[in-house]
Amino acid sequence: MPKIQYRKLGNSDIKVTTLALGTWAFGADRWWGEQRDLDSQNTLYRAIELGINFIDTAPIYGNGHSEAVIGEALKKEKLREKVILATKAGLRWKASSPEESFYNLKKQSILEEVDDSLRRLQTEVIDLYQAHFPDPSTPIGETAQALYKLYQKGKIRAIGVSNFSVGQMREFMKFSALHSLQPRYSMFRREIESEILPFCIENNIAVLAYSPLDNAVLTGKFFFGQKIPQDKVRSINYDLEGENFRINKEAAIKLKAVASKYKKSLAQLALNWVVARRGLTCAIVGARRPAQIEENTGAAGWEIAKEDMENIESILGEREERIKKPLV
Repeated sequence: MPKIQYRKLGNSDIKVTTLALGTWAFGADRWWGEQRDLDSQNTLYRAIELGINFIDTAPIYGNGHSEAVIGEALKKEKLREKVILATKAGLRWKASSPEESFYNLKKQSILEEVDDSLRRLQTEVIDLYQAHFPDPSTPIGETAQALYKLYQKGKIRAIGVSNFSVGQMREFMKFSALHSLQPRYSMFRREIESEILPFCIENNIAVLAYSPLDNAVLTGKFFFGQKIPQDKVRSINYDLEGENFRINKEAAIKLKAVASKYKKSLAQLALNWVVARRGLTCAIVGARRPAQIEENTGAAGWEIAKEDMENIESILGEREERIKKPLV
C-alpha cells in the first residue's frame, strides 16, 4: 500500500497523516445505523497498520460509544502512542431523551466533557480537542478561555473548532490559540473556498475536511446500482434528492473516467483531490470495515496531473451551475 504523508497541525507540534479515520459510524446510532463493535475495532487496527495515525471521534457519536470502543481497542493492543486522538465538546445529549442533542460550550460543561472523554478513551491526554459546533447561547470568549486553560494544564495538546465561520474564529482567537478548523469539504461541497480557507491559510490554521466523500456520494456506488441506505445521514443529503441525483450522476461518470486514467476509483480520486488542495491538512474519512480503509488509502502516493485537474475543475464548475441547493 502507498505511504501516507504527514503534515503539521497548524502551528502546533503535532504531525498528522493526510488521511484520517472518522469514527461516527462506530457510535452505532440512528445516524449511521447498526454497527458491530468488533468491526469497528478491526477497522481501527487496520487503519493503524496502513499508516494512518489520526483518529477523529466525538462524544455525541453514539452518546459516548464511539469513544469507548476506540479507548478499549487502543488499550487492548497497547496502541495509544501510535495515534493522534481528536475528539470534541459542545454537542451533548439529554439524559431523559438520548436521541435529542443540544449545544453547550459553557466552561463548566466543557470541563465535565473533557474528563468524560478522557475516561472513555482511556488516556491521560487528548491530542486535539475541538468545539464541535458554535453555541449561540455561550459567548465565544468563554469557550475559548475554557479550552485554553485545558491546553495550559496539559489535558489537551492542541485546540480546534468545527463548523465555525471566519467571524467566529476571529473572536475565538482573541482569547486562545487556535490550531485547527474542521469544516465540511469535498468536490461537491466547496463553500469554504471563498472566505474560510483563505483565512485559515493566512493564519496557519490546519483544515481538517470532514465528509470528503459527501456521505459516500463520491464513491459513486449509489449511481451505479447500490441502494441508498435508509439512515438519518443520507436522508438529509440534498445531493441524493430528485434532479440533483441525476446531475451528480452525470458528474460522477465524468470524474470516474478521469480516475480510470490512474487506475483508481472515483473515491480515491475525490480524496486525492481534497488533500491536494492548497491549505488542506487532511481528509477525515469514515469507515465501517477494514476493506473500506484499504480502499481509502489508495488515495495516497500519487498526483493528479495539471491537465486533469483542469478537467476536474470544468466538470465541477458545470455541476455547480446546475445543482439545486436548499434555501438557508
